[in-house]
Amino acid sequence: MIGIILLALGAALGAAFRAYIVSLKIFERFSLPYGTFTVNVVGAFLMGLSMPLIIQGSLLYFMVIFGFLGGLTTYSAFTLDQLRLFEAKSFRKLIKYTFMMMFFCLVALALGLLVGVSL
Repeated sequence: MIGIILLALGAALGAAFRAYIVSLKIFERFSLPYGTFTVNVVGAFLMGLSMPLIIQGSLLYFMVIFGFLGGLTTYSAFTLDQLRLFEAKSFRKLIKYTFMMMFFCLVALALGLLVGVSL
């Protein structure tokens, strides 16, 4: 039961942090949804960093990996952003955004793992 409570606490903190980052005024001047992009890339890096440092299945693992990072990162917002670009017939932006997200999240995760393993 404590694992579920810690997971929920982590998820709430991650979601609140995501909402704060995405709502920053700095992202309003761009034509692509860089707020979502930022939280997903940072979340991927933090996940890679955390994986080697936290014992899998521990309470901290559930709170950080599933909770906080699950709440921080958002595939559903990513797909909503894609749909909006599609509906606006911004096909070049849609393709650019999709490939940027996939590539940079993978690179960030790999870099996080490299850093985490070396600590």
